[in-house]
Amino acid sequence: MGYRTFEHTADVGIEAWGDDLGQAFVEAARGMFSLMVDLDAVVERVQRTQSVQAPDREGLLVSWLNELIGLVDAEGLVFKRFEVGPVTERELVARAYGEPLDAARHAPHLAVKAATYHGVSVDPGPPSRVLVILDI
Repeated sequence: MGYRTFEHTADVGIEAWGDDLGQAFVEAARGMFSLMVDLDAVVERVQRTQSVQAPDREGLLVSWLNELIGLVDAEGLVFKRFEVGPVTERELVARAYGEPLDAARHAPHLAVKAATYHGVSVDPGPPSRVLVILDI
């Protein structure tokens, strides 16, 4: 399991991988939040569950990441740990663990506006690999 970030024009990309799609999705979320805050400073005080549906796996990845961004925007939450149940062709259930953003402790980095469909790819593998471009 792991991820790497890369520059893409005025945006940032994340390539993530794992033994299955759930792990690859987890790593994509970790990569996204590592761009936003210092993950080591985040404490698991709250948990949010998301149920996401989309027409395909690429849509699931983009929709789930955008739901997480929505929690940052609406509730001021940042996350460090994720659990993703089995990823089907059109649905996933995931949990995110984190806490309200504390600028002094979390050392905010980039503001991620959205996960995009530009260049998104999901390879179920094994190993599973995903690629997503984030609008910053």
